[in-house]
Amino acid sequence: MKKAKKLFAIMIMLLLCTGMLSSLSACGKRNAAEGDLYMIYYCNQDADDLIYQETEIKDSASKEQVDLAQQLLDTMFTYDPENTTYYSVKPRDVHLNGMIIKDGVITLDFDSNYLKMSNVREILMRASVVLTLIQINGIDGVAFTVEGEPVTDGKGNAIGTMTRERFVNVLLNEEGMLKQETDLRLYFCNEANTQLVPITYRFTIDNSNSSLEEYIVAKLIEGPEKGVANPTLGKNIKVISVVTTDYICYVNFDPSFLEQNQVVSDELMIYSIVNSLCELPYVNGVQILVDGESEIMLHKTFSLAQVLRRNTDLIEK
Repeated sequence: MKKAKKLFAIMIMLLLCTGMLSSLSACGKRNAAEGDLYMIYYCNQDADDLIYQETEIKDSASKEQVDLAQQLLDTMFTYDPENTTYYSVKPRDVHLNGMIIKDGVITLDFDSNYLKMSNVREILMRASVVLTLIQINGIDGVAFTVEGEPVTDGKGNAIGTMTRERFVNVLLNEEGMLKQETDLRLYFCNEANTQLVPITYRFTIDNSNSSLEEYIVAKLIEGPEKGVANPTLGKNIKVISVVTTDYICYVNFDPSFLEQNQVVSDELMIYSIVNSLCELPYVNGVQILVDGESEIMLHKTFSLAQVLRRNTDLIEK
């Protein structure tokens, strides 16, 4: 028995996350007539969002943890050329060397091709694997290694064991969505285009598929109301994806981002994005990508290679 559902990725403030995570367990494994239904996570055709498919695993209660984990991974990593909806998050050239289960943590070891994935694809793969495997009874977290060495973040720090709570994107289906509202402070330019000024927007969490981060970036592109402040981004730039993990928000633009010819400085343009996103309590840094690449020099003057932190010196006093 299989049932397809589209995920709505909603970014909820950390104060809400604790209360909602317990309710999320109801969206995980469920009993079926002959077995258990597991939500197996895939990526969409554009490889920029997660979707899941409910799949029945027969006699799952009698299976050893390692055997059930292998069956779930085999299912989610299978390539079906006739399936045009669900795509494996694992690239074909990335191979799983093996797994170890100890003290409720599954450690997955991949070959060196894992390191060749783009930042966005790697984050999606980690999220899909973690959200799939933690549905197994007795499994509380998942760790990743490459040829026996821990997977690290952009600064070389080991990412460590990942649980559902590590992924701030709270994944809810349409029946389980809770409506919430929150005020967001976004940064645009002052009249002289010399500093950033905050503008407050009201965001309503409902049955849309916009996260707080996506909403913020979309509003920055849309620009402020005329006469309130000046825009910092061009209206024609396109966003490929916005993903937050490990307190870093990855904003992936298409090449139109590099073709902007704004009157504001590159520094103000970039930090309007960074400062706005860092207003969220679970974001303390922003990595800007163009087509998944960060080794970019904007207008030959501003490097996008590093994770950027909030810069209060640019905010008008």
